[in-house]
Amino acid sequence: MVANRRQALVTLAAGGDVGTGHNPPDIAFAGVREALSRADIRFAQVERLYSERGSYQWQSLARKLEVRQPPSQAEVFRTVGFDVLSLASNHTGDWGPEAVEDTLDTFCRLGIATVGAGRNIEQARRPAIMERNGLRIAFLGYCSVVLPQYWADDERAGCAPMRAHTLYEPYEYQPGSPARVVTVAHEEDLDLLVQDVRSARANADAVVVSMHWGLHYVARPFAYQTVVAHAAIDAGAAVVLGHHPHQPQGVEIYQGAAIFYSLGNFAFHRRGGGLAYCMPNGEHTHKSVYTIDVDPGISYDYKRHWNEGGIAYLDLDRDGLARAAYAPTLLDDRGAPQLVARGDPQFDRSRNYLEWAAAGMPGGVTAIGVEDDRFLLYARGAQTA
Repeated sequence: MVANRRQALVTLAAGGDVGTGHNPPDIAFAGVREALSRADIRFAQVERLYSERGSYQWQSLARKLEVRQPPSQAEVFRTVGFDVLSLASNHTGDWGPEAVEDTLDTFCRLGIATVGAGRNIEQARRPAIMERNGLRIAFLGYCSVVLPQYWADDERAGCAPMRAHTLYEPYEYQPGSPARVVTVAHEEDLDLLVQDVRSARANADAVVVSMHWGLHYVARPFAYQTVVAHAAIDAGAAVVLGHHPHQPQGVEIYQGAAIFYSLGNFAFHRRGGGLAYCMPNGEHTHKSVYTIDVDPGISYDYKRHWNEGGIAYLDLDRDGLARAAYAPTLLDDRGAPQLVARGDPQFDRSRNYLEWAAAGMPGGVTAIGVEDDRFLLYARGAQTA
């Protein structure tokens, strides 16, 4: 252990996107229950609403994604012992404010803290603070992929926004030239996020920021994400946990803090059949937009990394992040995560992919070490393995 043994340490185990609906429900985390139990705090990102109220918002095609579920489906989070969950996502408002309120009430009854959503914007931005081993760990949650009616305001339930602007610049003067995507963080939202982190850090030993951001089915983050992540760390965050792309992305170490741009799918049930459409207009399918056809007979399916994810293990102390490791997982046919053991060919594939995805980032972890069945990403006082 790199950290001072006399110094209190808290281990956080963090997973990415979770979509319940498994049958029976308990299989959702059966394959990782023991691995999660080794941590002091367990975190995940929730992609569902638990309510029987609300008005369907057609912009998301939520019915196809089974986003709204009976509150009883949320019980599975308690069986694993999750301590804190982020509710900030592009599905937060799929069934209107009433479903958000019911989801908050559901987890409150289960005794599980939530971040990133609330009955109003003040509550959505409020941190959840966990006390373990004499340390206080604060969690905050935000969403960058959000429709205007989905974020919370002074009187409406919703999520905490961290918006971004998008511009397109052609690489060449030729008409039809491929365009470079330029993203810029929303200035006011970023200022508020920085204020939140500073306030949380003043009342906690370490701050963890959860970000629902990025683009589906791509391997690397956009510029606004790096700006937001670095700003959060400069304000006092020790870890940034990203999700939403539905596949893993690279890891960056910045100022001794870890940025997981996307943890990938953790436990995700999907109903077979049907197509996912690009919203809000629903004119094109995800398959037609994100699948890459490079030549006759050569095609890269947009969901080729859908089943891949992992558990981030973060050791936190009063100085921030002491150590970061990652245990790769793979979804089985029922959408339940299974740990990938060293020696399994997928273990090396996951490692090589993460190294490749981090290439080009200033602090990208491109030389990943191995320790037992985990990737060692960072240890304070040592070179990245």
